[in-house]
Amino acid sequence: MKQNSEESNDFKTLSQLGHDYQAKRQFQKALVYSKQAYELAKSTTSSNDLIVALVNMGAIYWEMSQLRKATNLFHDSLLIVEQIGDDVGQRMLYSIIGVSSWRKGEFINSIEYLEKALQATSEAKVEYERSQLVPPWKYEILQVVMERGIEILKNRIHIAQNQNDSVRVLLPSFAMVPLMIFTGRKGEVTNLLKEIIPLAKELKKNKILETITALEKIIKT
Repeated sequence: MKQNSEESNDFKTLSQLGHDYQAKRQFQKALVYSKQAYELAKSTTSSNDLIVALVNMGAIYWEMSQLRKATNLFHDSLLIVEQIGDDVGQRMLYSIIGVSSWRKGEFINSIEYLEKALQATSEAKVEYERSQLVPPWKYEILQVVMERGIEILKNRIHIAQNQNDSVRVLLPSFAMVPLMIFTGRKGEVTNLLKEIIPLAKELKKNKILETITALEKIIKT
């Protein structure tokens, strides 16, 4: 039987391989290693390892746009995080679940989770400075995938702008809002909303306008 230290090293190696393949967008290979890490984590008594394994698998499915699978894994990890009283973990997981709901068009549910994420911070008033939003190693991949998501959306917006396609400018811009909030881009969120609101009014996208109004209420409290 392997010693705990050997199992820990194996877990870290498998997890890192999963990250490496995920960064290369070789998602099936990433899942293979991440699932192996999860099986190993289940055989240990480490809450941290189990959280990491669940979060890692969820992040891969999230980048694959398999949001139902991703969200289920994030909820599983959230249960453990809540049990051990990890405030930072709650904020990170509420954030990614909220963003996932936003991506699925479930805006009421999304706002609820985003509000929980803001309330889970240790500050009475939320500050969006990047230096205060750097997550610990357990949740680093969530920050990474949100950053990558922003870059993908920015590219889509750039292409749509070149094609003078207003709808295809608006939708990824709107999708980017919660990602900007939870990666610490306060100034960019303000500028983004200044672009989105008149465009949504022009295109009569009332659902988008209503969602932005609800979001503004919670980020200004």
